[in-house]
Amino acid sequence: GKTMHWAAPFYDIGCPAVGLGRGFRRHTLGHAAIRPGESILDVGCGTGVLTRMAREAAGQGGAAVGIDPAARMIRVARESALREASDTEFRVAAMEALPFADARFDVVLSSLMLHHLPPATKRQGLAEVYRVLKPGGRLVIADFARPANPLWWLALWPALTMPAVADNLRGQVPGHVREAGFTRLETRGHRAGLITFWAAVKPLQGDTS
Repeated sequence: GKTMHWAAPFYDIGCPAVGLGRGFRRHTLGHAAIRPGESILDVGCGTGVLTRMAREAAGQGGAAVGIDPAARMIRVARESALREASDTEFRVAAMEALPFADARFDVVLSSLMLHHLPPATKRQGLAEVYRVLKPGGRLVIADFARPANPLWWLALWPALTMPAVADNLRGQVPGHVREAGFTRLETRGHRAGLITFWAAVKPLQGDTS
């Protein structure tokens, strides 16, 4: 996938300007239903706003780690965590090669990151997410999906020439999630007719529901 080093200096200004501020992130976290003491991983965390909010939701005894392949994003995330006196951890890493032990996390978040990854890398990354989640752990994805409003196609048809984005717009994300082994996949809602929220679970031993 592509890194977004170039966006780091103004990312925290640009996101709220297009409706992806803290309200959007609170909505995303609502689908994760984070409980006190849980451990959360945010893949493709950018400047770490969602990660720090997840850490706060986990409360005493909880933990949150954000990873991003863009070193400048991680630098900004660490600086923001220091200013906010947050113990959220940030690392330079990619979803498709997570530097964590098996079954470490209770929740994994992926917010507007999958559309940066080519289809094969999406599948590899979701397999890694499955590996690092505990049995019964939850995955929450917010990302582009097949547009609900036909008018979006007029604006987005050039994106169909980009394999990473086109994969999302053609509705392939749920299939990739199931292929990774996740069950109880639910579509939780939509935003602006383009962004979809999904939630899925890594099954417990012997659970095939």
